[in-house]
Formats: sequence, C-alpha cells, structure tokens
Amino acid sequence: MSIIGRQKKSRLLRTAGGLALVLSLLFCTWLTGGAVAWGWITHAAHYGTAFRTAGTAVFVLNCGMTAAVMLWLLRRDLAAAVLGTVCALALGGILLFAVSAAEANGWSGQTEASFGRQAAAVWRRGLSGNFLTLLLLLLLTLTRFFSAEDAALRAERRRIREAEKNAPAPSVLGDRKHDGSK
Repeated sequence: MSIIGRQKKSRLLRTAGGLALVLSLLFCTWLTGGAVAWGWITHAAHYGTAFRTAGTAVFVLNCGMTAAVMLWLLRRDLAAAVLGTVCALALGGILLFAVSAAEANGWSGQTEASFGRQAAAVWRRGLSGNFLTLLLLLLLTLTRFFSAEDAALRAERRRIREAEKNAPAPSVLGDRKHDGSK
C-alpha cells in the first residue's frame, strides 16, 4: 500500500475514532452517568446529602471530560489526556464511594427491586461508561502522537527552532555603517 493510501486510511480511522469518542461522551458520560447523578440529586432525601454532593461532583467532572474531548478536538493532546485521566479517576472514586455505600446498606430502588437489580449494580453500569470515553480519548491521543503526519510536523518545528537558535544576532546598530561618516 502506498504512503498516500496509508495516510488516507489512518485519517479515516482517526475520524471514525473521533466520532466514536464524541458519541461515547454523549451516551456513556452524559446520558447514563448524568442519569445516575440526577437520581442521586433528586433522591438525596433517601440517600443522604453526601449523594447530592456526589451527584453534583459527577456533573462537574462530566464537564471536565467534555473539556478534555474539546481539547483533543483542538489538538491539545497532552492537556486532553491529563484532564480526562484526572476526571475519570475522580469519577472512579465517586463510583467506589457510592457502590460501597449501596452494598453496605443493601439499597435497591423501586424499579430496580422489581427487576431484581441492586442499586450498586445499576450505578456501576451507569458510571463505568466514563472509562470507555477515557480509553478512546487516550487511544486517539496516542495514535495521533505517533502518526507520520504529526511526527513530520514536530520535526519541522524542531528544525525551525534550531535554525532560529543558530541564526546570527541582529545588528544593534541597525543597517547603518559605522565608519565614522554620517
């Protein structure tokens, strides 16, 4: 396969990956994770104020994941990877808190009880989708970093920086000759 064919194929795959990233952000992070957080906030009288705080934190961290995806779309890969990882780890901590509280108390909602599901299992499924978004974000960041196009762009930038560093300093006196005449 020619170089141009490989570049087109990798560009197509990255575009499909970007679409999958945005869809996972919408469905996994906001739809399912947001539904869990909204349930915690609206039913805080049953679960306690700690769950209202946790639900609010989930919404804030979902905004952080959205910002990480936006940074990736703007080609700020390192910032996107760091922000996405921090948000996903914080969401994982909230998930562990909620699941351990639900399992310790044997909670199940009215709807979940009729289907034989515990609240911990529903919350685990609802919030674990954030890790799919993080996985796609990190995978796309790494594939773009190691792509031939970005490697050539980094080499060109490095060459320009070296040329600027090794260029002679501009004259302090300007363009005038300093031979004593005016």
